[in-house]
Amino acid sequence: MEHNLNSHSTEFLDLLPEIIFEVDKDLNVLYVNEACSKILGYSKEELINNKINLKKFVVPQDYTRIRESLAKNISGIHTSGNCYGIYTKAGEKIALEIYNSHVVNNREITGLRCIAINITEKEKLHQQLSTQEKHYREIFEYSPIPYHSLDVNGNIIDINPAWEKQTGYKKAEVLNKNFADFLCEKEKADFSKKFTHFKQKGEIKNGRFLINKKDGSTININYSGTIENDRNGNFNRTHCVFNDITLQLKAEKTLAGSEQRLRELNATKDKFFSIIAHDLKNPFNDLMGFTQLLSMNIDKYDKSKIENFVKIIHQSSKLAYNLLENLLDWSGSQTGNLNFNPEKIRINDLIKENIDLLESTASNKNIKIYPEIGSDLFVYADKNMIRTVIRNLISNAIKYTNQGGFIKISANKKNKFCKINVADNGIGISAKNIDKLFKIDESYTTVGTEREKGTGLGLILCKEFVEKNRGTICVKSVLSKGSTFSFTLPLPEPIF
Repeated sequence: MEHNLNSHSTEFLDLLPEIIFEVDKDLNVLYVNEACSKILGYSKEELINNKINLKKFVVPQDYTRIRESLAKNISGIHTSGNCYGIYTKAGEKIALEIYNSHVVNNREITGLRCIAINITEKEKLHQQLSTQEKHYREIFEYSPIPYHSLDVNGNIIDINPAWEKQTGYKKAEVLNKNFADFLCEKEKADFSKKFTHFKQKGEIKNGRFLINKKDGSTININYSGTIENDRNGNFNRTHCVFNDITLQLKAEKTLAGSEQRLRELNATKDKFFSIIAHDLKNPFNDLMGFTQLLSMNIDKYDKSKIENFVKIIHQSSKLAYNLLENLLDWSGSQTGNLNFNPEKIRINDLIKENIDLLESTASNKNIKIYPEIGSDLFVYADKNMIRTVIRNLISNAIKYTNQGGFIKISANKKNKFCKINVADNGIGISAKNIDKLFKIDESYTTVGTEREKGTGLGLILCKEFVEKNRGTICVKSVLSKGSTFSFTLPLPEPIF
């Protein structure tokens, strides 16, 4: 096909904003329009009838490409629409996108007619976008925060390296799999509900999940994300990040435990000072008061009055001794100075020993004690601690049982433990006060059926000693009908 430019054609081409030029097969310039002068800075006279020096016009990195394209076109292979870096007369680098067609005379390609579009600004913008894309890709790749994107069904469509590092899974292992597949079993259904709410609301903040890692371990994560919609406002994908809060939760749990321990220590301190200031002081006041009365009036009092005073002095001495004994044991347990030496012991021997010790106290109230424990029942525990537990429980039963009452002590085996029961038909304990019995911070105590005083420390000590021996202690009680205190101890089999 032949192309010839007449005067009307050249006038029209001069009006176009794009560069129009024509060269022969030797790159001699046959025609340029006005835009060429405006954009490149060369006049028509400087270009027309002069051979184009490609090295002068074309940036080095594009020189080889443009030579190859020209060679193909002259040989009859049409290539067009390529972009090249070009130097203007002033030495400024611009980008031109060049389209060309063959100039044919007598069926022979004699040259090329070309249109060059200045895409310098477009290239700059493209470069900026490429730089920004690279920048954001680097942020995505090197971010220490795990990221993933989910489709409308909750399937994973992208993750970053931090996600791989955190979970142990490679990208190829998780793509197109549902995020719920990586959650603990109990949270899978919960995720479906939360994901639906997420899509409706458009964001999620501080969601908590437990993720299964590839190595079988689990991590607690704090999960946040937003929804990306398309131009029509329809769901496109999610953008979500999470951080591992496993150590944080452990720290919070430890802190909560420390706070609870601090409260217990403060309660222990308050209890200790309370006992020193009041409970231990009172029996000594009785001792000093009644011994002073006796010393001053020994010749004036008759035998019955003296016997009554002596009885009061004995009870006060006994109370002070029991209190001091419990206080020393308790103090030792709190400071860690109490020895713990578990051994095989016959539980019946400890019960008989304590019954003999407290027999006179029970006789004074006409209370019968019935031990119903076989001589062949053994436990594995610290003898001194369990002796203290049994003494306190029998002493309490006597204290809160009326005249003529009874106490039954029984035991039975259950699994690898022995359960010992101390039951009475005394005044009982109200339901609201049962929970206070074993708590150091409740300071619960009450007087016995004959105004006997308690310290509020005995049952707390029982609980600590029983638990130290890997057992448990509990109570069942009905007001006016009695109470049953039960505790367990391990059997001699080596289960520790």
